[in-house]
Amino acid sequence: MGIVLDFFQYIIDLGVSVMMPIIITILGLIFGNKLSASFKSGLTVGIGFVGLNVIATLMMDAISPVTQALVDQYNFKLTATDIGWGVGSSLAWGTEIVPFVFLVVIATNVIMIALNWTKTMDVDIWNFWQPMMIAGALYLVTGNMIIALLSAVVNMAIIFKVADWTQNDLDEVLGLEGISFPQIQSSGWAFIGYPLNWLFDRLPGIKNISWTPEKVQNRLGVFGEPMLMGLIVGGGLAAVAGMPVNVILQTAVTIAASLVLMPRMVALLMDGLTLISESAQEWMRKRFPGRELYIGLDSALGIGHPYVLTTGLLMIPVALILAFILPGNKVLPLADLTALPYFMVFAIVPSKGNLFRGLLSGIVFTTIILYCASYAAPIVTQLAVQVGYQLPEGVNEVTSLAIGSQWYTWIVFWLFEKLGSLF
Repeated sequence: MGIVLDFFQYIIDLGVSVMMPIIITILGLIFGNKLSASFKSGLTVGIGFVGLNVIATLMMDAISPVTQALVDQYNFKLTATDIGWGVGSSLAWGTEIVPFVFLVVIATNVIMIALNWTKTMDVDIWNFWQPMMIAGALYLVTGNMIIALLSAVVNMAIIFKVADWTQNDLDEVLGLEGISFPQIQSSGWAFIGYPLNWLFDRLPGIKNISWTPEKVQNRLGVFGEPMLMGLIVGGGLAAVAGMPVNVILQTAVTIAASLVLMPRMVALLMDGLTLISESAQEWMRKRFPGRELYIGLDSALGIGHPYVLTTGLLMIPVALILAFILPGNKVLPLADLTALPYFMVFAIVPSKGNLFRGLLSGIVFTTIILYCASYAAPIVTQLAVQVGYQLPEGVNEVTSLAIGSQWYTWIVFWLFEKLGSLF
């Protein structure tokens, strides 16, 4: 088992742009494609992820100084520091139960597919860190391995079903045919995004407001295009942060470029996935008539929609304001402010791309994220100390918005913690 886990860890450490071509090539061969076609598909997917990462990094490099300036400008003083999803994921991958959680998650997916309980084949193994975080936290506080592993089974079984349930809308709104998102911090919000959209349909006034891409562009003309929206949002955030004029202009153009280039990288990535998706469906039809199979991938593909990205960017100042005014919140949003677009996919998808409803849903999402991140702070801090993470000077507690965004897993944590106290 150690050799197998070491192999998977080696692949994961290569990064998504190398890991995904290998996985896609292997899947292509399994589904009966030629090596040359499978390798080309895998390489195209890898190039698409490189493009997404380059643009995301460009955007984050531009917006990070703005978020830091917003924090400094308005003198936010809160006790739990947001260390970001990158550090949070490294903490999750650093616990002693990682090998067992890894195998349990894969087994859960395989068994559910075999029993026709899910259509999603999850190849996004990097994001296994999300169930690992809760499992590691449970093992820390209960010392019970069985309970920790059961939490991973429950959390991933839920998200596999959500990924199935939401795939048609991902296809319709985001153009992701045959792709699902078995990623807790993004798709978990479908549980809240869809009921909110149902409520908006019944609220006088709100139900008639529709800011879809087509309607906005028809109403605003050139100013409704993604590049102009990016220019306005990026420049506006930098201006509110009190940045110099040159930084305002640079931020505005960079965000405008991000809104234009992101969808193109997603389209390139989808080109690589088309062959695999089609051959997977054919493979299933031959062996299991009437069955479908979705490829489960990172929700980074979701931020290719201009309104998902726009909602996430507009939530940056909103998150800072909410952090200051919400009673009981103790999280200082910082490192994960630029990750907010990833959490906003299901603020936009349920309403079929309505930016107005996306912003309202985004406020609700962000409120819940802050409270969940506050609840998680003592546990995440203990976990960080256990794996040897050095707390920044002057910081008493650490957490992250990404960990808070995994909201329903903290309900599972609380329930399983109570269960652990009985044994």
